[in-house]
Amino acid sequence: MNKNAKIGLYAGGGLLGFGLAYIAFALMLGVQPHDIPVAGAIFPKPPDAAQKEESPAPQEPTSVSEPRRGSTKEPARAGLLDVFQIESPYSASELESLVAELKRKSKELDQRSTELSERERRAEERSEFLDEQYAELQRLRNGLEQWESELELRQNEVENGERARVERERSGWATLGKLFSEGDAAEQGKRLAQYAPEDAAKILQTLKPARAKELLDNVGGDKWKEYAEAFRNAKPLEQD
Repeated sequence: MNKNAKIGLYAGGGLLGFGLAYIAFALMLGVQPHDIPVAGAIFPKPPDAAQKEESPAPQEPTSVSEPRRGSTKEPARAGLLDVFQIESPYSASELESLVAELKRKSKELDQRSTELSERERRAEERSEFLDEQYAELQRLRNGLEQWESELELRQNEVENGERARVERERSGWATLGKLFSEGDAAEQGKRLAQYAPEDAAKILQTLKPARAKELLDNVGGDKWKEYAEAFRNAKPLEQD
C-alpha cells in the first residue's frame, strides 16, 4: 500500500471516529437522533414525529408568557451550543459584592495616588526652598570670604604703612641724633634743651649712652630731672 493510500485511510478513520463521538455526545445530552445537526439526516424520523409534521394542528392564538421567577425549568430540547455555556461560579449578590469591593479598592488607590502626588509636590517645593536657601548661604559665604580678603588686604596695607611710618620716624630721629653725636657737650646740651623732653629723649636714644649722659648733664640744672625722666621712660624707637 502506497503512502497516499495510508494517509487517506488514517484521515477517513479519524473523521469516522470524530463523527461517532459527536453523535454519542449529542445523544448523551438528550438530543433526538434525527435532530442532531449535520449528522441527523442519516437517521429516519419516528412515525409519530413524521405524522405530526404532515398534519399540523390548527393554529391557535398563542400568548408569549414570561417565565415565572425562580423557575429553573429548561426547554426539553437543548441545542448543541448549550454544551459550551459555562455556568458562573458566583451568584448575582456575590457579583454585586465583588463589584462594590473593586470600586472601593479603586477609590482607595485613587486616594492614595492623590496623596502620593501631594507628597511629591510638597517634597519638590521643599527641595526647591532648600536649594534656594543653600544658594543664598553660598552667596553670603562668598561675600564674607571676599570681605575677609579685603580686610586682610587693608590690614596689611595699614601694617605696612605703620611700619613705614615708624621706619621714617626712626630714620628721622637717627639723622637728627647725628647732629648731637659730636661737638661740645655744653653747647649741644643747651641745644637739646630747646626740644621737648619726649623729643629730646628720642634723640638721646640714637646716641651712645656716654654721649647721652654728657648731653643730659648740660641741659641745665632746672631741666635735668625732667629730661632724665623722659629719657628713662621712653620706649625704643622700633616699638613706637
